[in-house]
Amino acid sequence: MNPKQVLPLLVLSAGGIALGQPALEPLWNIAPGTTLAPGVTLGGAGSHTERGLAYNPFTGHVLVVSRNESPKIIVLDAATGGYVGTMDLTGVSGGTFPINMIDVGDNGQIYAANLTVSSSTNPFKVYQWASEASAPRLVYNGDPAGGTYRFGDTLRVRTSSAMIEVIATAGGTSGNFDNILAHLASFDDGDTFDAQGIVVSGVGDGDMRLGLSFGSGFWIYADQNNTLRRINYDPFAGTGAQVETYTLNPIAGTTGPNAFSPANNLLATLTFRSTVGEQRVNLYDASQFVDGGTFDPIDSEPLPTQNANGNGVGNLDFSPDGSLLFVVSPNNGIMAFQVIPEPAPLALLGLGGLALWLGRRR
Repeated sequence: MNPKQVLPLLVLSAGGIALGQPALEPLWNIAPGTTLAPGVTLGGAGSHTERGLAYNPFTGHVLVVSRNESPKIIVLDAATGGYVGTMDLTGVSGGTFPINMIDVGDNGQIYAANLTVSSSTNPFKVYQWASEASAPRLVYNGDPAGGTYRFGDTLRVRTSSAMIEVIATAGGTSGNFDNILAHLASFDDGDTFDAQGIVVSGVGDGDMRLGLSFGSGFWIYADQNNTLRRINYDPFAGTGAQVETYTLNPIAGTTGPNAFSPANNLLATLTFRSTVGEQRVNLYDASQFVDGGTFDPIDSEPLPTQNANGNGVGNLDFSPDGSLLFVVSPNNGIMAFQVIPEPAPLALLGLGGLALWLGRRR
């Protein structure tokens, strides 16, 4: 058995035995600058060309947006990291970057967005693919907030029986604040979308730009600069408000992109530095979050490479059951982790008895 699978399970102290916690086990990684196929090479240090990533549970693939050499969506085998191919980008154009972030809905539809730094003059665009083998369809082209905003650093998609939701957070320029949640809703299985900019009260400039995840209801987690915010929103009334904040201890660097798994109530964050130095993937137990509290990660893994990521961008995505976590860090490649669950109480009791017996034998 890998020692990593044992050590998080048992902690001996004068007061007794602490219950084990879920942990991250590295599965595979692809280094920056790796050539996967002719014309398909990841950007190297300083390129910032890979920022968007999503796991597709319908195919067992990881989808990675890259702008190195040319814009593309790279398809990888989630189990091994092996190269599968690229997706069709016919008609994808416009924006500061024509494509930047990506996500997969619960119905198998794939959505990706451009990056615009001025939505009033260079529209925010969202594309939809019925599957990895399909051609893209432009489903939104406009300014969801009615101002000069930056959109495309974040993108999340969720499908329910009521509607398909596509959300993105704004970054402010020219005096505008990025307290805007762009909300696209479809009530006809993604054929058409209605867009609105939801003003989120209680947040200020920079508070939601880099980290965004759906909760289990009409709420989101948004974070930047080590402060995580729980935000409630009403997509029908078009209102939103910050309801709780949590300080995250990142161990090293600064927290940016995040992913939340409702299946096991875990939050993962990617830390970054503007200079070469330790950057990590951190795992937090969201059931511990209390408004105004400070929280340490229950596990923390350094990135295999430690190139600077001054923009703080990137993305993480859990599998639907929370057992896998996939990460892209610009200038540092692509990584996959298994999420090792917390052991059952009986297993802990058995391990605790074994540890105490071994202690007496010394």
